[in-house]
Amino acid sequence: MYNKHKGKKMVGIFQFFRKGVLIIDRDLLRNVLVKDFDHFDGKSLHYNKELEPLTAHLFSLGGYEWKVLRTKLTPTFSSSKLKGMFQNVIDIAHKLREYVSNMTAQSEELDCKNVSLRFGLAVIASTAFGLDIDIVTDKSSTFFEMAESIFSPSLDGMYRNGLWFYGGSIAKAFNLRIMPKKTHDFFFNLVKDTVHYRESHGTTRNDLLQLLIQLKQGAKFGGEDISITIEELAAQSYVFMLGGFETTSSVLAFFLYEMAMNPEVQERVYAEVDAVEDITYDTLADMEYLDMALNELLRKHSQPGFLNRSCTKDYLVPGTDFIIEKGTEVLVSVQGLHKDPELFPEPERFIPERFSKENKGTIRPFSYMPFGEGPRYCIGKRLAKLMIKAAVVVLMKRFSVMTSPRTPNPLRYDPRSISLAPAGGMWLRLVDRSLVQ
Repeated sequence: MYNKHKGKKMVGIFQFFRKGVLIIDRDLLRNVLVKDFDHFDGKSLHYNKELEPLTAHLFSLGGYEWKVLRTKLTPTFSSSKLKGMFQNVIDIAHKLREYVSNMTAQSEELDCKNVSLRFGLAVIASTAFGLDIDIVTDKSSTFFEMAESIFSPSLDGMYRNGLWFYGGSIAKAFNLRIMPKKTHDFFFNLVKDTVHYRESHGTTRNDLLQLLIQLKQGAKFGGEDISITIEELAAQSYVFMLGGFETTSSVLAFFLYEMAMNPEVQERVYAEVDAVEDITYDTLADMEYLDMALNELLRKHSQPGFLNRSCTKDYLVPGTDFIIEKGTEVLVSVQGLHKDPELFPEPERFIPERFSKENKGTIRPFSYMPFGEGPRYCIGKRLAKLMIKAAVVVLMKRFSVMTSPRTPNPLRYDPRSISLAPAGGMWLRLVDRSLVQ
């Protein structure tokens, strides 16, 4: 739709029975996402606080409810808080490396999508749920099973996602669930029991859950006393998994794929990785080329492929007599922008230099938004990048990434997946570097 209507400010579309507007013009994008955000601070996603408390999370809420909760959660992702969580992340990255070592001793090629899923879920289990389960080596855990029930591209999952995105009125009218009850109760009770244990025993950990517990107990931010309920706490733990597990895992798999397909880029990443003896929060932050490569990866393989907002009051589009009516869903094609050759020449090529210090200033405003833009940009942006970089650096200190006979070329995306995922897995060879030098 973006490609078909380039040159226009916007185009009206229908999603099933719901009116929508796809915004194409970048000046209008600026208005919708930032300048006139007060007209577009809602979401059309369904949630039900009474039936399914976990669904009332930051991603689904809109308006004043979203604003209050966002304000409460913002301090959770400060640099000092992320530094505190870093050791958890790097420890799991080392477990991942050992798992890959064991697997490569048994087989020449690996499904790196599966490998990445293990890492992503292990980090989320540790940081958002306080679980030290070794998902990296044991995929049979109940936690993994329940997480997969949410993301599996099944007919049931597609039905539930359809209700979440498009069938809120139907779900409310018939009191329908958008999560399997067994899955909802597992995660809700897991959080509730973990919080109760920590509070009653006085135990603490450097993780997201501990920061949420501090908010539940009452904390100060900007001179204000802020607190959250156990239901709000559980919902935010859940949304960290919802937003960070599948998407971050896919990004890691795509990163390894691009390293295999672009060996000259891989060599430059090696040079930066090898220059560092100890992997710390600060040394990771100083890896400029790694950051360039990750930014380019997020351009080429955008997670998510689109942004959605809900118009909360009639909006007169500047320079026109057209009114976006209250209740209309407003969409932004992130994939369309990122693959637009007028904005990013040769968009299908993987060129980290687009994001060098010299070049990134030439990227046009509101053409690159892998984590969204404006007040509703992804709150977990820095944690997501930290997770990916930690895994990449630990793996690439030991392994070269190479193609295998089953490496997808050209790459195809799975049309059944709500997030961007490779169809048929991501088969690659990870070879011990000491054997190829």
